[in-house]
Amino acid sequence: MRKIKLIMQIVAAFIIAMFAYNLVYEPYRQEARTTVQQGLPRWEQLVGQAAEPDKEVPDGKLRVTVLDVGQGDAILLQDGKRNVLIDVGDSRKDETGKGGRPALEQALAKAGVQAGRDKINTVIVTHHHGDHMGNIKWLAGKYNVSNIYDNAMPNTKNQTSVWLNRELRAGHYHNRVLKAGDKVDFGKGYYLEVLSPGDFIAAKDLKNLNNTSIVMKLHYGEFTMLFTGDAEAPVEDALQKRYGDNLKSDVLKVGHHGSKTSSIYKFISRVKPQYALISCGAFKIYNHPNKNVVGSLQHLGARVMTTFERGNLTVTTDGKAFEVQAER
Repeated sequence: MRKIKLIMQIVAAFIIAMFAYNLVYEPYRQEARTTVQQGLPRWEQLVGQAAEPDKEVPDGKLRVTVLDVGQGDAILLQDGKRNVLIDVGDSRKDETGKGGRPALEQALAKAGVQAGRDKINTVIVTHHHGDHMGNIKWLAGKYNVSNIYDNAMPNTKNQTSVWLNRELRAGHYHNRVLKAGDKVDFGKGYYLEVLSPGDFIAAKDLKNLNNTSIVMKLHYGEFTMLFTGDAEAPVEDALQKRYGDNLKSDVLKVGHHGSKTSSIYKFISRVKPQYALISCGAFKIYNHPNKNVVGSLQHLGARVMTTFERGNLTVTTDGKAFEVQAER
């Protein structure tokens, strides 16, 4: 009788332990995620002092800055010889007056790139949504852009997209249509490996412009960083099935501003980033980043930082080690 009672106690303890694990640790459960205070999310795991990087990029180093442009994406790559911009943010300000063209110009200036003085050699438009390509017409003139690469999947509801598509297809800029398997090579172990879009993405999923995003993995020596545009869950799932552990990267630019539509656990567990950088606007307006996404990233050991709270987020690497600095 005592043995039966002991066995029943062990079983009960096991059930309670499993319940507690699912409730507290399992990363899909909302209760497991780090909560984000309404209005002003704050992260406990921040690395890098609030310091503005040097205006000049040191020889032999690459600087990647996730620019603080409000609700949108704009990421600047500087190797001391050329400036490359992945997305250009939105031309519109939000209801609080933040973002828009002034935010992009100011963020670029803080990174040492001045309108009318400095050249942005290449712009890569990940997809044709306004918050990723809204400033392209203005920027192309102000920064003497030569190369504009895109996915050739225009947004017919967006006037800027229609203009850009017409300009590119007419050959007014040097253009490449990027797709899985392509490589944008800057030489000496510095290149962008294009992972998506590709024919492994279901046609029905590509009807959502977010899923047409050009996804790229940056290689600079041994350093790697993954850029995901606004790619959502179906694309992330297809990517993790296709590339598996080859997705692993030191730094992740989190998809779709940290929205719940992206950053599925299977995908980010393949990437396993040390840092997860999120470009987003005011939490009280957009509810970005989603606290479940933040929780999953932190559960996997990533340190999460947002432009909304920390300003320009700058990664500097010599191809081996790297460091991350925040503007504030």
